[in-house]
Amino acid sequence: MVDDDDWTGLSIGAVLGDSDSGSRAWQSPIGELMKEVEMASANVHTPLSLNVVFFTDGRLLPLKFSGVRTGRFSRKSSKLMIQAAIPPGRADEREDILIKLLKDAIDEAEVFARRRKVADNLSELRALVDSLTSR
Repeated sequence: MVDDDDWTGLSIGAVLGDSDSGSRAWQSPIGELMKEVEMASANVHTPLSLNVVFFTDGRLLPLKFSGVRTGRFSRKSSKLMIQAAIPPGRADEREDILIKLLKDAIDEAEVFARRRKVADNLSELRALVDSLTSR
């Protein structure tokens, strides 16, 4: 898990539900996305910092949700965690699935930010994700 003091505009984490090949197959794509996001968010300033944690299904930690959901929030530091459940998918779709979940997480965070009067929008985070997909 990411320590509150280490969060930037956008960060990525992962919880693998099992040590089987299905969960392990997501390690590399999530790790690559993590590195890309870390580099891209270095100079991003946003009213709400977001940590998206991807979850895979497994025997040790079965998924009890689908899509994205709001996790913990620190009003003091304006940091929010969004949890994203990775659905079953083909190997050639992994990057697309992660990017879609990342965009869904930003949508969820934006609704949360408006409701809590933290920010009207998270355009900086949207632009960051768009820059990842435009390469």
